[in-house]
Amino acid sequence: MKEGVFHTFRLQEGGRGMFYGWFEAMHSRFDLLLCDVDEPSASALCRRIADETRRIGGRLNRFDESSDLRRFDEGPCGEYLCADAEMLAFFTDALRYRRSTEGAFDVCFRTPACDGATECFRVDASCDAVVKLVPQTVFDFGGYAKGYALERARTAVVSSGVEHALLSFGNSSVCAVGTHPSGHPWRVGVENPLRRGESMTTVALCDAALSSSGNTPRNRGHIRSTVAGRDVTDDRIVSVRGPSPLDCEVLSTALFAADDRQRTRILDNFPSVRATSITFSASGCSVTEYR
Repeated sequence: MKEGVFHTFRLQEGGRGMFYGWFEAMHSRFDLLLCDVDEPSASALCRRIADETRRIGGRLNRFDESSDLRRFDEGPCGEYLCADAEMLAFFTDALRYRRSTEGAFDVCFRTPACDGATECFRVDASCDAVVKLVPQTVFDFGGYAKGYALERARTAVVSSGVEHALLSFGNSSVCAVGTHPSGHPWRVGVENPLRRGESMTTVALCDAALSSSGNTPRNRGHIRSTVAGRDVTDDRIVSVRGPSPLDCEVLSTALFAADDRQRTRILDNFPSVRATSITFSASGCSVTEYR
């Protein structure tokens, strides 16, 4: 994976202009479009976001033997595994999302005993520790890490004073800051997995995020229904729009894996989000609005 940070800049009147930057992180490409900015400041901001995104990816990469998450994966069941404030927050978030999605989102879904009803770990904030409750517990933050990183990137952009920006992480997670410079919402498409470059639907974003999860011909069965105890193999994508990039990332996975009962409860628990299910085939696609 390339470790560089790259950009182009188009100068406009007054020495400010359009900055387009990109870098690789978490096995995906992160793209930033920053409007009405100067090149040195925008370049520095892009590098800060790249460093932070890669740092988060390094902490939560379960495949990396040196990552922080790997230590928890390999830790013994029943013992207190010490966690710093950020890792404790990650696991606390994971429990919160598990409970608010009726178990449809579970970072322990790869655990052999994970059945949608049993919590595989607990967080003890009084001693800054995580405790595995089930033998052979496996932690996987794959449906969380990109959303968290995008949330951090959005915060960095807003804090820097940029009023119009579009951030895209692997095309599946997008965050709009403000409006398009024209004053209209940003228009973001959900790509058809069978026809590269073709959108199945388009969403208007203004100070909002959009995340999509599901199956593609090259990446099928990677999301598991803990209730059904099997991978979900439908030719379908779920897109979630809302104010929080992290909520959207988690909920797109959860709603894809959820059954009808879980889906109703999830949407009740997150009233600010809107979700769409798109079923695709060689003959076309069908769009269903969940809410």
